[in-house]
Amino acid sequence: CNPSTGLDDDDLDDVELFHDFMTFLAPVMPGHTRGARPGGRFGGPPPSGGGARIFERIGCANCHLRTLVSGPSPVPALQFQRFQPYSDFLLHDMGDLGDGIVQGEANGREMRTAPLWGLRLLTTFLHDGRATTIADAILAHDGQGRMARRRFGMLSAGEQAQLVAFLQTL
Repeated sequence: CNPSTGLDDDDLDDVELFHDFMTFLAPVMPGHTRGARPGGRFGGPPPSGGGARIFERIGCANCHLRTLVSGPSPVPALQFQRFQPYSDFLLHDMGDLGDGIVQGEANGREMRTAPLWGLRLLTTFLHDGRATTIADAILAHDGQGRMARRRFGMLSAGEQAQLVAFLQTL
C-alpha cells in the first residue's frame, strides 16, 4: 500500500517482528536503565559470589528456580527462551504464611512461588506486603519453606547480609 512509486510493498514480516519486539519490551523502571544488567532483560550469566551460593545452599533455589525455559509459542520471540524468574511458579504448602484464601486448586495454605525478579524494586515483601525487609520475608516462610527459613536463621550475620545483598540485585 505504499503510495510512492518505485518502492516495493513489504510482506509485513518485519512489521510483525517489530510488533513482537515492542510488545515484549520490559518497561523501564524508575532509577533503572535498560541494559544495565549483563544479558539484557532475560538475564545474563549466572550470578556469582557468596550470596548466590548461600541462596542455593540453604534451599531457596528449591522453589525459587533461577532459570526456566519457555515452551512452544505462536510468537517466535517467546519460543524456547531461557529466562530467570527465580520461581518455579508451582503451588507449595506455605503453612502459616498462607492467607487462608482458596483460589482454584489452591487451598488456604498453598501459594504459587513468587518470582524474585524485580525484587530490588520492591519496598514491601510477600504476597500481602507484611514484610518490610527481605530478611523478614525469609523469616516468615513456613510449610515447604520452613527448612530454608531455619537455615537462614542459622547463618552468621555476615552470611545473611551476603544473601540479602544478592537478592537485592535481582
